[in-house]
Amino acid sequence: MSKQQQHAQLATRPTLDEAAARYEQLLATLRARMTADFKVEQWTEEPGTAEYSGCAPQFAELTEKEAAKKFLSRWYSPTSLLARWEQAKQVAREVAGGYGFTTVTLDTNQAGDAELTLTDKFGAQISVGSGKNTVISLITGCHLMKK
Repeated sequence: MSKQQQHAQLATRPTLDEAAARYEQLLATLRARMTADFKVEQWTEEPGTAEYSGCAPQFAELTEKEAAKKFLSRWYSPTSLLARWEQAKQVAREVAGGYGFTTVTLDTNQAGDAELTLTDKFGAQISVGSGKNTVISLITGCHLMKK
């Protein structure tokens, strides 16, 4: 695909800032539901976990100044959800599904470590995991920096 074709495809999506703002809403909503439904408390934003990356190989012709993915800050809580993992997964799927995350790409629960990863139509991934702690992370799909 040419650079112009790649740019045109991404131009149909929200900008990276617009997408990130919506995904931050999702993260806040999911944390609130986990707190309300399962008493998951003391959510902490992990410092230094927010960063950007380029869009290769899918959009390899575009530079990081033109288009990028953003790793949003990871959130964690010292509360474990392992004892109620099946119910927690349902809440995660319900909340994330409301934001377009409908495809399950990972669903595992073994040896005291559970994780669910969902993707949306733009290639963004949200992961909810639990073991000793509960962790939520989100990587956007590729978006133009500006239109």
